[in-house]
Amino acid sequence: MSPLKTLLDIPKIFWVNVALIVAFSLISSRYMTILNAINIMQQGAVLLVITAAMTIVILSEGLDLSLGAVMTMAGVVSVLALGAGLPVPVAILAGVLSGTFLGAITGTLIAFCKMSPFIATLGMQGVIFGFTLALTHSKAIFTDNANFILIGSRIGRYVPLAAILCGIIFLSVWATLHHTKFGRYVIAIGGNESGAHLSGINTTFWKWFVYVFAGTVTAMGGIILAARLEVADPIVGVGWEFDAIAATVLGGTSLTTGRGDVSGSFLGVLLIMLLRNGMNVVGTPPIWQPALMGTIIIFAIAFQVSTTMREEAGR
Repeated sequence: MSPLKTLLDIPKIFWVNVALIVAFSLISSRYMTILNAINIMQQGAVLLVITAAMTIVILSEGLDLSLGAVMTMAGVVSVLALGAGLPVPVAILAGVLSGTFLGAITGTLIAFCKMSPFIATLGMQGVIFGFTLALTHSKAIFTDNANFILIGSRIGRYVPLAAILCGIIFLSVWATLHHTKFGRYVIAIGGNESGAHLSGINTTFWKWFVYVFAGTVTAMGGIILAARLEVADPIVGVGWEFDAIAATVLGGTSLTTGRGDVSGSFLGVLLIMLLRNGMNVVGTPPIWQPALMGTIIIFAIAFQVSTTMREEAGR
């Protein structure tokens, strides 16, 4: 294989990320530093986990708009459990199981009750956020439990523990997709659900399990976020699901054909975090950042989708 062919096979979003790094580095000397790289890792760690969960859902030709709410609920449950005097491992388990339970409800609505994923997950988003506000009385709940806070902290200046933990979770999702029966079934259902059913796959059960899995993974991210912030905020997860969808699509995962990979989603998360961090470092006024982020992401997604469609048409 020629070097040129190898370069052309590299996803386009990789070169976009390289261009962003070069551009921000030329604008500010503070961008290309070890500490700023660690900041990007810490800031993007939880989004990486949520995006991995969203990618699995989208690969099955589903959608989950409730993941931001699930993330919030998991953090709240863990911090409330700590406040009730439960040990840290038990509090973490309670938070993870809350995500599993909520994912099971969502999966039941979609797989067994045959509801549209958009309608079911949008409804679940409202329900979960409502319960979260009720549990917290619409107030942020702080925690000073040192052992819990540790999992979201940075050890010294250069060891981002939250990023390491989220990286392990992300790699576990990648391994699950590529090396388990569940992963093969996700790809099969997303590619051709009717064909998968005719080949003997229990598509109803595995579609249900997709949402159980996504809820569980997302809950882990929510717990790490609560530990990093040292607070369980009842509205902290608002909008995270849309960032996860954007990162998934930017990474090359198709919303309609069940094609893609969590490794591409990593590049999508990186692009979003490079943009956010870069705008902060170069001093972009905060009032303009959301509009600029939205505009850039729209153009990037349009470019990525058009590229993916051309590649699929050429197959």
